[in-house]
Amino acid sequence: MKRIIFFVTVIIFFESACTEKIDIDLNSGENNRLVVEGGITDQAKIHTIKLTRSTDYFVNETAPIVTGAKVSVTDGENTIEFTDDNGDGIYTSPAEAAGEPDKKYTLNIELEDGETYTAESYMTTSKPMDSLRYEYSEEMVPGEGGPKFKYIYTIYLYTKESPILGDYYMWDLFIDNELDSDTLNEKLFVSDENVNGSYIWELGIFKLKEKDITNEITNIKVRMMSISKEQYEHHSAMRLETGQGGMFDGPPANVPTNISNNGLGFFFANPETFVEIDILYKTNPDYWE
Repeated sequence: MKRIIFFVTVIIFFESACTEKIDIDLNSGENNRLVVEGGITDQAKIHTIKLTRSTDYFVNETAPIVTGAKVSVTDGENTIEFTDDNGDGIYTSPAEAAGEPDKKYTLNIELEDGETYTAESYMTTSKPMDSLRYEYSEEMVPGEGGPKFKYIYTIYLYTKESPILGDYYMWDLFIDNELDSDTLNEKLFVSDENVNGSYIWELGIFKLKEKDITNEITNIKVRMMSISKEQYEHHSAMRLETGQGGMFDGPPANVPTNISNNGLGFFFANPETFVEIDILYKTNPDYWE
């Protein structure tokens, strides 16, 4: 009988707790902050820097864009001007713009209201990759009604890691010259803490589904950026925060940034290296290369 009384008491407690009014201060003014996304590499191409405004955590809408700003990147001697030609908040450099390794780059932003923001990032020396290999094999993947077996293409990387401790890397995947890893969750970024100075033998970096390989020959290109510790920590924190959503998750925490004046986001200056391989379309489950 005591168990029944206790159970009823618990139900009453939770019902009363669920109906309690909770006032939440969203701090709308503080959350209207400039967000910077983008940077420069050592490749001669159009680089982009996107400017938006942050919104309240509980507001489910597209971030407001920021237009009319003056945006430039300088190494102290040469300056690259970025312009928002389409009025979409995405500021672009000239097509021939490129940074140089072993230089510090400073981002300068001046908004229409006179507010200014800066950020600094040092471009390290690029590090080469050796080669890629792919394997076509069966793998168990989650599915409706339980796990299922499907055939996938796994991309493996071979490369020598620098003997200097404290390197950080980020990899992107291109399929027939189209960027496939276009979100942060699809990129791979790591530190060299556990592999410093070692030869990286057969590191699985990307997995492709059969639907991704539809041509007889598909070109796969992998881009490696040597990134800073600050960028690694920013991306890691972003992935952690955007992965939240459960009822027991903690409140969102501040993500590290290198933008001054209480800005958000990250400005990078990274060298790039590429390695590629052609994948042959196969349906034979015993085939691998």
